[in-house]
Parts: sequence; C-alpha cells; structure tokens
Amino acid sequence: SFTLKVTSKISPDEPPIETVPEETHTGTIYLTFDDGPSLSITPQILDILKSNNIQATFFIVDYACGSEREELVKRAFNEGHTIALHGTSHQYSEIYSSLDALINNFETLQEKVFTSTGYRSYIIRFPGGSSNTVSKKYCTGIMTDAVEYFSTTDFVYFDWNVDSQDAGGAYSKEEIFENVTSMIKPNRSNIVLMHDSGNKKYTVEALQDIIDWGIAEGYEFKAITQETPQVTHRIAN
Repeated sequence: SFTLKVTSKISPDEPPIETVPEETHTGTIYLTFDDGPSLSITPQILDILKSNNIQATFFIVDYACGSEREELVKRAFNEGHTIALHGTSHQYSEIYSSLDALINNFETLQEKVFTSTGYRSYIIRFPGGSSNTVSKKYCTGIMTDAVEYFSTTDFVYFDWNVDSQDAGGAYSKEEIFENVTSMIKPNRSNIVLMHDSGNKKYTVEALQDIIDWGIAEGYEFKAITQETPQVTHRIAN
C-alpha cells in the first residue's frame, strides 16, 4: 500500500502540503526549471543564480553526450544545483503509451546524467504533472499506476504549487513576476514551476526581481533533494 500526498492544482481551495520552516525564515522557495537545458536561456539563468548564491532545481530533458547542452548539465551540477529528471522525451504519445515506457523515460535519462556527472538522480517530474489528463488518450489509469510504482522505488516525484505560467498565459516579465509572487505563501515549501527552454526570455527577465522579492520577504531559496517535503497534485487518470 502507499500514501498519496495531494496538492491539488485543479482545486485551489484545497490546502497544499505545508512544512515548518526554520525559525529564521518566512518559508522556503524552490525555483524549478523544466525542459532545458537550452543554449540561449539556461546560461543566463545559471549566471543569475550564481550571482545571488542561490541553488535551484533543473528538471532536464534528453541531451547528446559530448554536446554543449551536456556541458550545461555539468555546469549546473558543479554549481550546486539539483539535476532532476523530466525524461528523455516530452512526447505524450510515447511516454504515456505504457507504464514501462514511462519508467524507461526516466531511467534512460538517469543513466545519462550519471555518466555525465557521476550523480544518480532520483528526483522526477512527470511531463504535464501528475494531474495531467492528456495521458488518458494513450493509457487509461497510467498516472495512478505510475504513482503507485514509483512509491515503491527510490524515485520521488514533485509537482508544483506556484505556477509562473511561463509555458502559456504569461507573456511578459511583469506577468511572470506577479504570478509567482502572488502564489508564494509563508510557512510552507513553495515549489515554483518555470522553464528554461530556448524561448523563455521573459523568465530570465523576471528571475532577478523574483529573487529580490523573496529575499526581501524573508524567504530562503533551496534546491530540491530527496528529503524535501513532497508537493503533488491530485491524480486525474
């Protein structure tokens, strides 16, 4: 049996999982970036994080060994960020065709990251989040099965409870800043969904302002680890 921790993206009235922060901090902000690394955006994000001495989490997709993108994975790792797994593919029809395909999506990338960095990552994020419904088109019940399966392994999956909407809906740095800061709440783990794919210039432009706001409000910035309190959504398939 397993216990599913739920933070509902679908029902905003349902309270998220809360944690007790260190007494000296208002709460914790975990900046997370999906779909990278990209040659144009990821270096800028890494520069900003480095200049502020802040660690974040990168849910990466597949890359070629020996490529510039692999060098960015190594750089992020060497600068203290968590390299997490989004999977070798973001094609829903492929990864959600079966549980075996989904497992392979993570394990294949896990091995590549280990080859690149010597670090074996067990932190994952399902493409579309665990609450996605698009997977129903390809395999009914796969998200329920996936959550049950991964709960028996060392893998830990993370969704988010703060959505920058930089993947759609936010088309300026001001909108991204407002989306993030309005959803961050004290006395909990705030896991912020952002992206570092190649067209996310507004994310880069908003990042320093978000960091400045968080510091001014007394928040601590951290990278996700396997010990980070899990934040998840309601399973809808």
